[in-house]
Amino acid sequence: MLYSMDYQIMPMSRKDTNDMDRLYSDVRAFKIRTQEELRRARRYAAFVSLISMDFSHINGDEDIENSVGLDKFMKSLHQLIRSSIRDTDIINLTGGKKLLLLLIDTPMQGADALVDRLQKAVRYFMCNNVKSPYNWRVPIKRYCFPESPGEEINLQSIIE
Repeated sequence: MLYSMDYQIMPMSRKDTNDMDRLYSDVRAFKIRTQEELRRARRYAAFVSLISMDFSHINGDEDIENSVGLDKFMKSLHQLIRSSIRDTDIINLTGGKKLLLLLIDTPMQGADALVDRLQKAVRYFMCNNVKSPYNWRVPIKRYCFPESPGEEINLQSIIE
């Protein structure tokens, strides 16, 4: 006789998500978690992806509309990104200029689909919040394991 185990995963509460985001805003905690997920992916032949977004070209005082400041700008961006990803995905804002997303159990195709959605959402966000069209473009890179041979090294180096 076969037994069916129906697991229902409870969605994370907003408080849990905020606590997780606060925990992984620490670069060291994010790095440790990323290394742990890479080890798990290697061991169990699972997927893990990382998306990097570079905002280093934004100067808070000169570029941001309505002089809201870089901190408020990044907080609004964080909220936009959080609403675009799963509860289990992990966000890290490194020094306020780079945003990293750790996508657990996400293959290359899933990461590519998210990159496409994020490019559009971030572009609209930038158009509405940044003065100069020269700064509306945000470089987004995707790294996946185990899809591409050699990508593990890039993924490891990106979190360093």
